Amino acid sequence: MLVKDSLSTAMVEVGETGKVDLYICGPTVYDHIHVGNARAPLFWDVVARYLRSRGYNVTFVQNITDIEDKIIARANQEGVSWQEIVGRYTDSFHERLDMLGIGRPDIEPRATEHIPEMISLIEELIEKGHAYAPGNGDVYYAVGSFPPYGALSHQHPEEMRETEKGHTGFKRSPLDFALWKASKPDEPSWESPWGPGRPGWHIECSAMVSKHLPEGADIHGGGTDIRFPHHENELAQSAAAHPDQPFVRAWAHHGMVTLTSGKMAKSVGNVLDVERAVDLHGRNAVRMWLLQSHYSQPIEYSEEILEEKRRSYERLIRLYLQISGSQSSSELSDTLASGLRESVEAAMNDDLNTPEALATLFEVAGRAGREISTRPEAADEFGSLTEAIEEVMTIFGFDLPEERVEEVDGIPINLGSLVPGTTGSENPDRRFRASMPSREILEKVANREKARREKDWPTADRLRNELHADGWAVEDTSEGPILGRR
Repeated sequence: MLVKDSLSTAMVEVGETGKVDLYICGPTVYDHIHVGNARAPLFWDVVARYLRSRGYNVTFVQNITDIEDKIIARANQEGVSWQEIVGRYTDSFHERLDMLGIGRPDIEPRATEHIPEMISLIEELIEKGHAYAPGNGDVYYAVGSFPPYGALSHQHPEEMRETEKGHTGFKRSPLDFALWKASKPDEPSWESPWGPGRPGWHIECSAMVSKHLPEGADIHGGGTDIRFPHHENELAQSAAAHPDQPFVRAWAHHGMVTLTSGKMAKSVGNVLDVERAVDLHGRNAVRMWLLQSHYSQPIEYSEEILEEKRRSYERLIRLYLQISGSQSSSELSDTLASGLRESVEAAMNDDLNTPEALATLFEVAGRAGREISTRPEAADEFGSLTEAIEEVMTIFGFDLPEERVEEVDGIPINLGSLVPGTTGSENPDRRFRASMPSREILEKVANREKARREKDWPTADRLRNELHADGWAVEDTSEGPILGRR
């Protein structure tokens, strides 16, 4: 049985095989996902993009839990079928992935599609003495039959809390957990050797990993909140049933998203829906916020933090626009480009350190910006750096703008930093148009550029300050001004 909490060694191991099998615990579809729920699918989408860019053969599996107590409770509350709840919130989950620019996994198994595999796995556990059916229609895993139990969560059984209440008269130990639950009136059920019922939560993922990644998962991801009991129980089930087969080579647990009032959770009611977060700040700001913290660390949400991330992204885009038309590459450009690629690879090979990778991206952009500020003609000498920035930003899933120019009184004003996706989600083109500067703003930019050309610095400064007060930033380049939101 292999238990690893850091991915550094695992990344070396997968580099030797040329293939990577990922399994990520997906959502229980009973409500819209909030920005905290989006952390795992966004992060692992980036990991899959990165590995594929390095030539690895990646199989990315992310399940959907489509039968669970919360789903049944929501259906009963609304007076609709559990299938209607599952369909509604699975669609919602996919819509919110699209809002954030997150790709789909290669395989998206649903728990209810794997009932035969779960029953077969439970039968193996009973046969090997790791599970028991007390005769009431339930089946329980016998935690005491598996001595390594607790290794993943670094706990001793005597320190653990009881993870499932009810039916205590049928359980041999309070720590034993349900593999199969006898059906209750008006609940969904499937036939089994123990009578009609439904699977427990933990057996679902064990069965789906075994079905879709028969050689085991190289990396199994999920939140720190499900390390125990969910992942601990998965490991116990699979290792006990198939002791000679690898189940997971490395585990990766991402930190929780918090508010100043505490953990963001639907049960508490202090959640921010993905749709609203994207409408308020843009999907690139949300992506920047999530990736500029190490996946294993908790991360705090606030309006101020998201606005700062939006501005950071747009500063990066303004630099990109300055150099994107470069026709040549200087020695500095080549040095920055190769350094960026090498640093990103080193960061990602070191426990998938996305904040370190992005720090390098901003550092090289800053170097290029300083060179252009002292020597404006240098903007045409960053061809190789442009390619490297495009490569890194594509891997990390950020939008790259297409150049859009408005001409006022013969002065071209570049609006490329106002890319669709930065200011909203439901209709990017409509949201883009809503964020476009008014004619009055464009005329101020043009008048400021005229003042600069005539070296009328007081007028230029006054107009710049007025634009800032209106929420706009102007970047001066040899090709004309670039206008973006502050």
